[in-house]
Amino acid sequence: MSQEIELKLLLAPAQLNKLSRLPLLRAFAVGRGQSKQLDSTYFDTADFLLRRRRMALRVRRIGDRRVQTLKLAPEAAADFTEPAAERLNGVQHHLEFESEIAGDLPDLAAVDSGGLQDWFAEQQLADRLEPVFTTTIARRTRLLRMADTEIELALDLGEIHAQGRSEAICEAELELKWGQPNRLFELAMMLAEALPLRLGGPTKAARGYDLFAGRTPQPAKGEKPSLAPGMSVAEAFAQIMRCAIAQMRANEDAVFAASDPEGVHQLRVGVRRARAALSVFKPAMHETAHGLMAEELRWLQRELGPARDLDVFQEDTVQPLLRRLPSEPSLPALESVVQQAKEAAYERAHLALENPRYARLLLRLELFLAEGTWKRPGEGGLPGPADAPIGDLASALLDKRQRQLRKLHRKAKRGDEAALHGVRIAAKKLRYAAEFFRDIYGRKSVKGYVAALSDLQDTLGAVNDAVVGHRLLDELEPALQTSGEDARLAVGIVMGWQAARIEDDLKRFEAVWKALRAQKPFWGATK
Repeated sequence: MSQEIELKLLLAPAQLNKLSRLPLLRAFAVGRGQSKQLDSTYFDTADFLLRRRRMALRVRRIGDRRVQTLKLAPEAAADFTEPAAERLNGVQHHLEFESEIAGDLPDLAAVDSGGLQDWFAEQQLADRLEPVFTTTIARRTRLLRMADTEIELALDLGEIHAQGRSEAICEAELELKWGQPNRLFELAMMLAEALPLRLGGPTKAARGYDLFAGRTPQPAKGEKPSLAPGMSVAEAFAQIMRCAIAQMRANEDAVFAASDPEGVHQLRVGVRRARAALSVFKPAMHETAHGLMAEELRWLQRELGPARDLDVFQEDTVQPLLRRLPSEPSLPALESVVQQAKEAAYERAHLALENPRYARLLLRLELFLAEGTWKRPGEGGLPGPADAPIGDLASALLDKRQRQLRKLHRKAKRGDEAALHGVRIAAKKLRYAAEFFRDIYGRKSVKGYVAALSDLQDTLGAVNDAVVGHRLLDELEPALQTSGEDARLAVGIVMGWQAARIEDDLKRFEAVWKALRAQKPFWGATK
């Protein structure tokens, strides 16, 4: 059994050739490059048992040779009495059993694992395997040496085939042969400075299964971090940030597919969670690292924002008005202008994710987390704030944010619309912090408080929609003026609709606020 640790990069075919000729690669190169034709068939049972157990089995034809590879997620090995390996973050990490076999069909007896052999027999796996999909790849490899680390660069160009469908493969794989995994990120950063590329996501096996099933990219909600009371601030920050990064990465393809507005929303939620983590943990962070991460995440949020704002404006305002006033001629013109603006906004979102700046952001975040260079150092050789117990930071921060929320509420009671918007933002910040730290205090004790905060946010949703809607109407006004209809009428109808919704929300606001005040702060905050 061996470990496969690799980082995948996606780029256009023309860029693949440019990458192979980069001077920096020649500086790191060891020996001569090689070229191979790799034709692989992936096998599974009819009910995809291997996939469900987080495994992938292939037989690869390399000239006259046949090489069988079984890959497992690191945590899956423990199910078969293999020593569990600690999962590495930010890279594709698998345990693999590889052996040369005689024919084109799998030979499970070649897998050197007693635990797996018992499971194969129990599942009668040898009799149930059948081909699922194939890959044909032209691969060029080059061995690179960076100080204390050796990396194999593989440039792959080919296709996946399944069920009469095909999908192109064009990627560069950086596989760690020996040394420091962080060097993968460093090398990828250098490549991203030189060429437009994206970080790769699903493995070839995962893509093949999706192609077989005809599955299109779907939006994905993020996993909430699970913190332990004994964690340090640094450990908690790393886990929270990695959950946020994973949510961003999981929704990239859904944004490109543009078939479900939830994709942009969930990717932005991941960005917001990352930004919220920076805000929460700022006292423990090095100023330079915090400033760099904050600026890059702010850029990404700004690039994705118009697509989400127009989605919400179309779904929550324009379409309900069209249903309510089907004979009003100015509203179809407004819908057409909004749709055109939304298409342009989605193009902007796509360009942001294709921008090497996004790839560098992800790589930089991974490096910060892996190396710990984001931490503020202690004074006089003493431990820094990142080494303190997470409970100390959590209680102080939750207390501070609750006081900020109550202060804004006092202003909002005087009918200040900006203060109402501020209450919603403050409630969101407090909710993110409460969700981050829920396992420290116990999920049951946090649940009611977070639900009350969510109710407060939802109640002020129309206020937020109005703030965003007013801005959008200003931005869309030139296009509306050329639509041939009375743009002022459409704007007036929208403003009246939003005013009525705000009035309804305000009627519920104090009752929802009282419900929140009735919730006892779970962290023992001061009154």
